[in-house]
Amino acid sequence: MGRLRDTLAAAAIFAVLAAPVASAAEAPSSSTPTTGTPPAPASTTTTPAPVVQGSTLEAPPAVAKPSKPAGSGGTSAGSGKKGAKTKASAPVAKPAPSAAPAPGPSPAQTLTIPSVPSSTCAAAGVPPILVPIYERAAAAYGLGPQGPAVLAGINEVETAFGTNLNVSSAGAVGWMQFMPSTWETYGVDANGDGVKNPYNPEDAIFAAARYLSAAGMPSNTYDAILAYNHADWYVAEVLANANCYAPVFGSASTGLSAAPPKLQMLSCRPAAAHRREVPAQYLSAFEDAAARYGLGRRGVWALAAIARLESNFGRGMDRRELNRAGPLGLEPNEWKQYAVDGNGDGRIRHSNPADSAATLARLIWSRGSLRAGVFAHNQAEWYVQAVLGEANRMQGRCKVTYTDWSIALPAAAGSYVNPFGLSSNLVTGRVDQGVDFTGSGPIVAIGDAKILSVGAPGWPEGGGVLYQLLGGPLKGQVVFVYEGVDATVQAGQTVKAGQQIATFRPGGSIEIGFADAAGVPLSHTEYYEGKVTAYGLQMLSLLQAIGV
Repeated sequence: MGRLRDTLAAAAIFAVLAAPVASAAEAPSSSTPTTGTPPAPASTTTTPAPVVQGSTLEAPPAVAKPSKPAGSGGTSAGSGKKGAKTKASAPVAKPAPSAAPAPGPSPAQTLTIPSVPSSTCAAAGVPPILVPIYERAAAAYGLGPQGPAVLAGINEVETAFGTNLNVSSAGAVGWMQFMPSTWETYGVDANGDGVKNPYNPEDAIFAAARYLSAAGMPSNTYDAILAYNHADWYVAEVLANANCYAPVFGSASTGLSAAPPKLQMLSCRPAAAHRREVPAQYLSAFEDAAARYGLGRRGVWALAAIARLESNFGRGMDRRELNRAGPLGLEPNEWKQYAVDGNGDGRIRHSNPADSAATLARLIWSRGSLRAGVFAHNQAEWYVQAVLGEANRMQGRCKVTYTDWSIALPAAAGSYVNPFGLSSNLVTGRVDQGVDFTGSGPIVAIGDAKILSVGAPGWPEGGGVLYQLLGGPLKGQVVFVYEGVDATVQAGQTVKAGQQIATFRPGGSIEIGFADAAGVPLSHTEYYEGKVTAYGLQMLSLLQAIGV
């Protein structure tokens, strides 16, 4: 790596939108706890066709109760949060080669999963055939009385109880949407057929229970769910579902509540012997990157250690090497796959400490633990030990705070109209790259606009309208309306504010946000599955300002 191997600025979002933005360039799962060295997976798995409501699935045979996960390694779930403990590090074992592909559903042994009501708060929506699996899995891993409902809540959010088994944009697979690397660690052969199969509901649900247990449940349910998907909106949605499903499992509610989404802030000071060594610009970059990708306090010092070992904070690299690898020694393939605009200036520069730190933090986060991420950066155990040792020496104090997302509403929102003013049954969903909605009826342009394209290949349901605003404070900005819509306009057409551009598809959901002229969301470079992005929040604030 490099020489060794040879902030979200929410208050300024409106200003960012008003400036030209470079075309966007994926990211993975959340901060993951690790447990012991589990048995190697028995097989690889093949991805079945997505399951639709009313289809049949493999029936789970009788369960062999697995043991609880053993000792820990890497960083703990929720690292950096109040009350979280960092567990002792241990080498990460590589899985043994796979043996045989996982079998598909047996025609002779299938069960019918009933259609799931569209309301996420319908206790009757939990398929009865899954109820005993949630209960057995929660009991096997000691998740407490709220465990079955939480597992059901996660299952609904992730795959709608197995009715949508598509591989996620981040690469997560199966009934409970595990990243392949996380499945290697937590996969369970719960039905005793010799195969750990994420597409088998029993194996997947037991694996999720094992993961939640390792992440701190039942003593710290909130952070355990946050480790599953590092987004506060996700925890809120899972807990809302769990409270709704609790009567299915014999209780009035789980007794759990969710806080609104918060932005984590880290403010750190190195150990006394290293305070003059770490430049303030670099320390700020490490704090922002570790907070953004949920690496916690330990992540700050690991990034600092890597920057010191790779380039001595840029001092030990010439300009050419800084421009190629950056001060944290990233290889071209790492930049290509994980590049992040860390300082929000609309471009990615390898030599910039914020861009370099955010890119490496994203890579580490994608591997599920700090140790695994450092190893992915340089596949040498001596390097991992050197980084972690140096991080221990540099580690000082970090103050962790949580702040509300502070978004300034556009001052001239009166220039635009509510895109859902003619719609009905409107329900606001999550905020990520844009803002999700379900509803029915017409969707209109928020301002005078030129239609750039219709359709959204590669997005769920494939529908879409992309248009550029011709007036108002956001003149020149491009708005996307993607997924469950049928366009009523054509590319090249000019429309007036309030003119219909699309219609909700029955039962579908849509996402609206800001994009570049090619239709790529502006948040794409910072987005990973479940992340609440700055551009998504900017669209939310605009919509709220114009009456949505």
